[in-house]
Amino acid sequence: MWVDINAHLELMSSPSDEVLKEAGLVGVSFIATGTHPDQWRWIEDKAPCVAFGLHPHHLTQKSDWLSILEDVLLRHQKSAIGEIGLDFRSGMPEQTAQIHAFESQLALARSLDRAVIIHAVKSHNEVISLLKKVRCERFVIHAFTGSIDIARAYLSLGGYLSAGGLMTRKPKPRALSVFQSIPKDRILLESDAPDLPIAGKREGSPAHLPLIGRVLAQELELSESALQLLCTRNAQTLFDYDFFQSN
Repeated sequence: MWVDINAHLELMSSPSDEVLKEAGLVGVSFIATGTHPDQWRWIEDKAPCVAFGLHPHHLTQKSDWLSILEDVLLRHQKSAIGEIGLDFRSGMPEQTAQIHAFESQLALARSLDRAVIIHAVKSHNEVISLLKKVRCERFVIHAFTGSIDIARAYLSLGGYLSAGGLMTRKPKPRALSVFQSIPKDRILLESDAPDLPIAGKREGSPAHLPLIGRVLAQELELSESALQLLCTRNAQTLFDYDFFQSN
């Protein structure tokens, strides 16, 4: 079985039950990740494995989102926190507000002992600084494409790195060499569906995860079955989910 640690069901063109069925047919279990309060309510009963968090893109939320987040996490005792993080591209919400929201959610994750799925764009130094400050050690950087030095900084804090559909593109992305250089017990896989589709597809899907795994297995000089087992164990270790039962 393959484990996709980050998929966005509400953004996909297919109904959630069809996405679950198609993923199951190719042996993929996945975490349906949250991004804002209205969407948290929507995904609560859409998938066996879920995560909830306020994505930096949705920082304009006016509700008491942090209290709502804590409440939904307490109702879902095994759920992770995500997708959260920092995105310092032009046009994103103000950086100070992003940092405050991210730090608040990291503190909540630490207090509840939940794994965190982190979005980091043009903000690795700030993300690393906040992880150190809050002493949050259960996390994965999703769709990692940074340098080996940044990778080592995250790994030194106890983190994991996730490879996504970009790994299948041509020319080979620089990040493939990073995944070759890091400990294999810190590697995870994701579709980030429907974003970051594999080469040749217009939309990502959890059902594409075996294709991402095939490319990464070749680069790591592992069999597909060995990588599958490795990444499933890594996901179980980080998230404390029994993905075999959820499939």
